[in-house]
Amino acid sequence: MKPIYLDYQSTTPTNKDVLEKMIPYFSEVYGNPHSSNHKYGLTAHEAVENGRKKIAEAIGSKPEEVIFTSGATESNNLAIKGSFLYRLNKHNRKKIIIAATEHKCVLEAANSLTSLGAKLTIINVNNLGEINLKQLESEMNDEVALVSIMLANNEIGIIQPMKEISNICKKNNVWLHTDAAQAVGNIDVKVNDLGIDLMSISSHKLYGPKGIGCLFVRRRPRIRLLPQIDGGGQERLLRSGTLPTPLIVGFSEAIHKANKNLSKNIIQLKFLRDRLHNHFIEFDKTIKLNGTDINKNRLPNNLNYFVNGVNALELTESLGNYVAFSTGSACSTGNIEPSYVLSSIGLKKEEALSSFRISVGLESTIEDIDKAAKIICNKISFLRK
Repeated sequence: MKPIYLDYQSTTPTNKDVLEKMIPYFSEVYGNPHSSNHKYGLTAHEAVENGRKKIAEAIGSKPEEVIFTSGATESNNLAIKGSFLYRLNKHNRKKIIIAATEHKCVLEAANSLTSLGAKLTIINVNNLGEINLKQLESEMNDEVALVSIMLANNEIGIIQPMKEISNICKKNNVWLHTDAAQAVGNIDVKVNDLGIDLMSISSHKLYGPKGIGCLFVRRRPRIRLLPQIDGGGQERLLRSGTLPTPLIVGFSEAIHKANKNLSKNIIQLKFLRDRLHNHFIEFDKTIKLNGTDINKNRLPNNLNYFVNGVNALELTESLGNYVAFSTGSACSTGNIEPSYVLSSIGLKKEEALSSFRISVGLESTIEDIDKAAKIICNKISFLRK
């Protein structure tokens, strides 16, 4: 039996229409998009630029503001390190502000800069995962180079008030970066509406291929970065390396489809998520939803639960051949560490280790939801004996 897949926040399957669009660029239109002296290269270049336009249209930017990368992790590193180093050299701004619940790559990228003189400030969140705006405002001064706050969290699905965050940053001439890997494709994301200066996107989170993403870099007012990869100076000197035409074609098609069908997709995802949630609550009213209320500032595909009396890692691993879902726990030197995101919202170690995340997707069916709920609830009952 093929396991029921409910881990769409981890990755998504490449959409069949997307894959079909990509295939010719592997074996027929295979020119280097940077080779401008023959048709093979020019045709590939045209495909890349058409893809750039589609992505820009989806996020409400200009095509020249889209810089291709290998994914959100690289985009986050380029945004954080590139902007900090530029502002340190040009403006003597040394301070970086991030939230306690950021993705690991944001935490590590920011922390790595402390060896170069960066002053790292971590903003707290409340028990729902909402950022402390008063603390953010109080930390503002003429030393701050960058604020990096995730638009939507990968574990608990909280959507942060980016417009309010942007207003605070703008008043203090501080650049704002957001990791939008979980948000784009699941909610409406327009960079100008939100007031974002830098934004990271990953293709494989929105039914596109793995290994490709982009960084939005605002041009007016101009945001400048120091490149983190040395080479041929592609992508407006910001990201050297030959661009993967097939992946860009797939990425751009995936984000175009997501943007075109966004309203319909949100309704579908909420219906499936709420159906699954109702199954769990009917099974055990003591099951606690981590984070915000199910219909308040939460991604339409996300559920994260604390289940008393059950080790979440044991639960997910024992059901690995039947239902695919995940925990936020990490194994370090043989010890199981609780999710730092759940710890940040106030869960005790035992509670965090008894929590799991389920994320529904566009390929989830009602049959999948009902069957998965029954399998998980039965296993919870068994493990509690």
